[in-house]
Amino acid sequence: MNLFHSVGQGAISEPRCIVVNYQGRKDSSDIDVALVGKGVTFDTGGLNLKPTGFMETMYADKGGACAVLGALNGCLKLKPEKNITFAVGLAENAIDSKSYKPGDIITSMKGLTVEIGNTDAEGRLVLADTMTYVQREFSPKQMIDLATLTGACMVALGHDTAGLFANDDDLAEALSKSGKQSFEDVWRLPIMTEHRETMKGAHSDLNNKGKTPYGGASQAAAFLERFVEKDVKWAHLDIAGPAHAKGAKPPVCVDGTGFGTSLLLDFLTRQ
Repeated sequence: MNLFHSVGQGAISEPRCIVVNYQGRKDSSDIDVALVGKGVTFDTGGLNLKPTGFMETMYADKGGACAVLGALNGCLKLKPEKNITFAVGLAENAIDSKSYKPGDIITSMKGLTVEIGNTDAEGRLVLADTMTYVQREFSPKQMIDLATLTGACMVALGHDTAGLFANDDDLAEALSKSGKQSFEDVWRLPIMTEHRETMKGAHSDLNNKGKTPYGGASQAAAFLERFVEKDVKWAHLDIAGPAHAKGAKPPVCVDGTGFGTSLLLDFLTRQ
């Protein structure tokens, strides 16, 4: 998992991929859905260091992983009749002499090569290898990833709404309904040919930074799309805006909101 490991290789605590399988159906071992969470425990931005005013809330960059763990806790109590894989990729994007560098070309677990255009576009690297591992080991029918991935999604949708990307209309509709039911709104955004093209590398299969500053949330989703296996129904939730709130607005609490947990639990128990 070279992409994933590179993000955390400069930290004192080594990166970890943690996977828990919940079996709610005794008649089958097939995995109905896999949940994958980005867990960057603190994001300095790496060598592309974040400036003051942007770094102070970066303990919240593990919001996707927190939502997945929250959903796991809920499933242990609600006991849905589904087989579910819960996976979190945990790494600290720290600065050290061992840190990965802009210009590095790294081979992913899938085999695609990725040039590092910016060390602060690290969440997609963590997710890419974690998604590949989950699909190879457990062959889920559906896969949903959650991540505080892009500031661009906040520019598009604000602080209260998450961006939703999906390769399956039924899955997207189900997640949208669960978002409304749980007061965790999502809005579907596109992945267009333009977004896919801009993530191609000059000396590699992919670059983790797009060629243009526009459409950043869709560019990031296009990058992740390359790591979705054939016939897997996939959805990506960019929760960068609603995962952290500066002020309480019921039913949302201040600071870390846990966004995604209630949505996932509604989805898992409703379907």
